[in-house]
Amino acid sequence: MQAEEILHGIAKPFILSGIYKDEKAALTDLTLDYIRRKIEQYDDIIMILTKKYGCGFEQFTEKIKNNASFDTEDDWMEWKAANEMRQAWINANKMIICNE
Repeated sequence: MQAEEILHGIAKPFILSGIYKDEKAALTDLTLDYIRRKIEQYDDIIMILTKKYGCGFEQFTEKIKNNASFDTEDDWMEWKAANEMRQAWINANKMIICNE
């Protein structure tokens, strides 16, 4: 099955039920909603780590430099990944909005 057929199959119920007027509107809205949820997921991780350490990522990085425990290093890696993935989802969101 090709990607176009898959996307058509996903969008069709939303169009037939009258929720969206066409495939582009359905797939764009669903995708943007998914992206928003992913950004919120990474925002939550970042917020938890910011509260846990009482500082931002850059300050935390400097604080643990050359004396990180395994736990703080794990948190640093999770925080770094959350920052990078959050930015990747934001970039994807911008690209979709620009192509509308």
